[in-house]
Amino acid sequence: LDQSLYTRFVRLKTPTVDLNLQGRARAEIADLYSWRYKDLGNLSNVLTDKRYRTANGGLSYEYQFINVEDFEGQGESQPSPHFYQNLGEAEYCVAMFMYMRLLGYPAHKISILSTYNGQKALIRDVIKQRCTWNPLFGEPNKVTTVDRFQGQQNDYIIVSLVRTQHVGHLRDVRRLIVTMSRARFGLYVFGRFSLFENCFELAPVFNRFAKRPRKLSLELDEKSCEVDRATGTAGNPTLVKDLPEMWNLLQDQMKAQFQAAAKVVSSGKGRPAAAGPAMS
Repeated sequence: LDQSLYTRFVRLKTPTVDLNLQGRARAEIADLYSWRYKDLGNLSNVLTDKRYRTANGGLSYEYQFINVEDFEGQGESQPSPHFYQNLGEAEYCVAMFMYMRLLGYPAHKISILSTYNGQKALIRDVIKQRCTWNPLFGEPNKVTTVDRFQGQQNDYIIVSLVRTQHVGHLRDVRRLIVTMSRARFGLYVFGRFSLFENCFELAPVFNRFAKRPRKLSLELDEKSCEVDRATGTAGNPTLVKDLPEMWNLLQDQMKAQFQAAAKVVSSGKGRPAAAGPAMS
């Protein structure tokens, strides 16, 4: 039962053809999982097309692991057997989605994934509370589990790894590869770095994550998702200390957008956008 149909064909010595070029994701993102495949390279489009060579506006990196410590004294929780949740990560993932929406990233181009059903339910609850009712944000394309998202992709993927006590089923390299390979332009993973970095099976990926800051790195000078900055180059990065600081940044940005909209209305040129939800 733990074998895919493809694996069964291979073991039956059915003739196969291995693809050795990918044309879906940025080359930098593909590097997170290319080690798992024999001689996996990149098609010319991901090396030359402007969309693949231009940075994600407002974000210093095209992929990053953001370390999340205990929130209000708690990491992972288990309200019922095997129903794992992590409120700090859920809130941080949704805050990331809200930040991207304020910069103009289309909601349907963003998906939020988790490795557990309990966390999927919690993230959906936070989305409903903070985003669904507000036209500034709306909802992501999907909030689902990594397993359910297998075979799918989106431009920007936000991931919650949930666990803080034990690695859990992410130790299965196949699930890890699925997680890392869903994004085309941006991959932002939230979790407890110290837990996963010591897992031998995950080392090839986490060694790459370790080369970048473990605090969310933002480009606050950039006010749009579309910028001319090239990938691999940071502009004027701001490292977000923790979730409360992210909330404060969001409040400032929502206030600025509301004030700008109010000016437009006062000049008789339009209607204001809805105000953002309180971050309490």
